[in-house]
Amino acid sequence: MAFQATKHAGALGKEFSLLHLSNSRIRILALKKAEASDEVILRMVELDGKPAPDVRISFAGQVTSAREVNAQEQAVGAAKVSDGALVTSFTPYQPRTFAVRFSPSTAKTDAIHSQPVSLHHDLAVASNDDTKTSGGGFDGKGNAMPAEMLPARIDYHDVQFDLAAAKTGVPNAVVARGQTIELPTGHHNRVYILAAATGGDQSGTFRLGSRSVSLKIQDWGGFVGQWDTRIWKPQQPERDWNISANHAVWPAPDVQERERRAPSPRYPEDYVGLTAGYVKPSEIAWYASHRHTVDGLNEPYQYAYLFAYSIDLNGDERAITLPDNEKIRILAISVVEENPQVSPVQPLYDTLNRTEPEPIREKAIP
Repeated sequence: MAFQATKHAGALGKEFSLLHLSNSRIRILALKKAEASDEVILRMVELDGKPAPDVRISFAGQVTSAREVNAQEQAVGAAKVSDGALVTSFTPYQPRTFAVRFSPSTAKTDAIHSQPVSLHHDLAVASNDDTKTSGGGFDGKGNAMPAEMLPARIDYHDVQFDLAAAKTGVPNAVVARGQTIELPTGHHNRVYILAAATGGDQSGTFRLGSRSVSLKIQDWGGFVGQWDTRIWKPQQPERDWNISANHAVWPAPDVQERERRAPSPRYPEDYVGLTAGYVKPSEIAWYASHRHTVDGLNEPYQYAYLFAYSIDLNGDERAITLPDNEKIRILAISVVEENPQVSPVQPLYDTLNRTEPEPIREKAIP
């Protein structure tokens, strides 16, 4: 998987080899992080049906140790390391898997320095257990985040968000109404926003100096992803065809109860439509397993989320202007000085090419 970085000085030159094999007829099947250790898993296979002795596999870094494992990454035996490279051999069409460990990198990235932005909180979006919400809560209807689960600080990729105290009736969020908020002095190259929306995902435009940046702030509840879901006709109890073909009768009540508890198989004609899957893209900074009702009661599996959004700074911005959208709630803002970001040139997971829930797709009726 390739990542794109900003232009910077370095000793590698315009190109370098991540991995090199001395025999071109050995195919790499996998190169991945080990599941249960900090090793790297390398899986290979011989392609031509011929023995391949003395195959040398070298990496961008020096190999310090190696061992052979199976496809489940369970230990098989020792492996040979020579001059910082893995050396092995293959029988015809043989697949082999190795776990390798590298010498520590001499290059170290600078620590991230974050600084909180002072906010004037005007909405209580959290509540305590068994405590009625007198205000509007997160959604304006009294539903709120669980105060007992909201921390005083959220660390997101080494960026620190400082949160106001979470308590029933105590403001701990800012409603976006186009306010202009001063940023701390100093050298910062990025601003991070901890936010969520109500009433569905909301579009918001942030202004930094002469620039405008539009973001989609995701809803604080619901699902952030869902696979395709088939929709079926309601099931009916099966008839007892053992009586006779001409005198079929409905099962007795006890049989109907068994059918209700153990539904019969689905058939193609029972399929009526599809709820299309989707994956929302915002980065989750925090979530809770439940939320509170207006009476402070727990609603299990009604998840609550806070998302992190980042905007690059040019270095001369002194303030940020929030969107004019009162359905957006902001719980914290931090400015940071951090290393240039690298970004993947393709998605790191299956996006389904859909980032929004879609209506039910009904089956075509001939």
